[in-house]
Amino acid sequence: MIKKNLNTKINFLFWLMMFSFLIRFVVVYFLGDQYNEPKGYRLGVNNEWNVLLAHLIKYKSYSLLIFNEQLIPSVFMPPMYPFFLYSINFISNFSGDNLMYAIIFIQIILSTYCVYIFYQINQNFFSNKLSLINSIVFSIIPLNLYYCGQISSINLQVLFSLLFLKFLILIIKEKNQRNIIFFSIISGAMILTRGEFILIFLCILFFVFLKKKIKFTNLVKIMIIISIVVSPYMVRNYIHFNEIFIVKSLGYNLWKGNNELANVEGYTDFEKIEFKKLKNNIDNLEKNKHYEINRDNIFLEEAIGNLKNNFSKYFILFFKKFFSYYFIDINSSYPNYYNFFHIFPIILISILSAPGLLFFYKNNKLENECFGIYLFSNLIIFSIFFILPRYKLVILPIQIILAAYFINYIMKRYVSK
Repeated sequence: MIKKNLNTKINFLFWLMMFSFLIRFVVVYFLGDQYNEPKGYRLGVNNEWNVLLAHLIKYKSYSLLIFNEQLIPSVFMPPMYPFFLYSINFISNFSGDNLMYAIIFIQIILSTYCVYIFYQINQNFFSNKLSLINSIVFSIIPLNLYYCGQISSINLQVLFSLLFLKFLILIIKEKNQRNIIFFSIISGAMILTRGEFILIFLCILFFVFLKKKIKFTNLVKIMIIISIVVSPYMVRNYIHFNEIFIVKSLGYNLWKGNNELANVEGYTDFEKIEFKKLKNNIDNLEKNKHYEINRDNIFLEEAIGNLKNNFSKYFILFFKKFFSYYFIDINSSYPNYYNFFHIFPIILISILSAPGLLFFYKNNKLENECFGIYLFSNLIIFSIFFILPRYKLVILPIQIILAAYFINYIMKRYVSK
């Protein structure tokens, strides 16, 4: 009987993975171009990822800018995703459209793997049947499908976020050294993919330590392994700039989400008269290797000034961002954002997850509390800056779990009676 149940479970998982892969392949192949972001996230388009990749391929240099025919070492974007793209070029030796197809194909595989990781996470909270149902829902969310075909770091962010949550549960429950090592490596990789994650990571790790669910020696091991993971890039920055840091885009991101014309998604059109002084200050910067750092300092100073001079305006904007992140963007400029098939499941899951959060905490389990911290730290940190539709993919897995928790509670409490 046990063997039969195991075989049934494996069969369901196999077909779930096949279905997840095929639906991603079909959607990307037939609809990918229709759901591009406003400026397009394809290879060959002049955005940061493509420029970084082009310079890595041509010059073997991690740089965005060229001044006086000299490449300027870049610190504006986190390095993990550009080097992920470059590794595909290095291994395959593909270029142009062939490289783009290879990248998208690998992202489809990684996105399919994310469905499996999500299933594993669900098994800590639900039966096998409900875990499969939740995984199917996660698999077919339109937002989850479209971004496989985009050149965007969100593909790695979702992967590392799910792996982080999976191994977070494991180090709470099992505490073996293998889990500690994997948890640490994944955390380091996530920090190199999205710099803000270091704040989320520290909040959760500090909370787990306070609950005495992780020994001080293991805490030290985690910090050492993460330092090893991020140190090559930090050493590179120290060599070039004589400073230790991962990225220098805090000022720009804070200003983008907190300027005179900013809405939920931020605002960056420098041609507007409101930004004339700021634009002049940036245009007058010396064109050397410290340009990106000095530019970010100008943005940071401007953003802090805006917050000080009109705090109530940006405080209200913060809550608009918070609402838009948790539920739905109320003034998105993205094409097809308000398409019914995209927006309906997002709204439904978000609404059902809100009461689910209350029932989720009733169990008083540490992993439940950590998931809540992960959710709200994401909401708070990103609402300080700006919210883009793709950011939803980072918190959506938890919202699906919370929504399922609420539905399951109602079914057991009322319908089954």
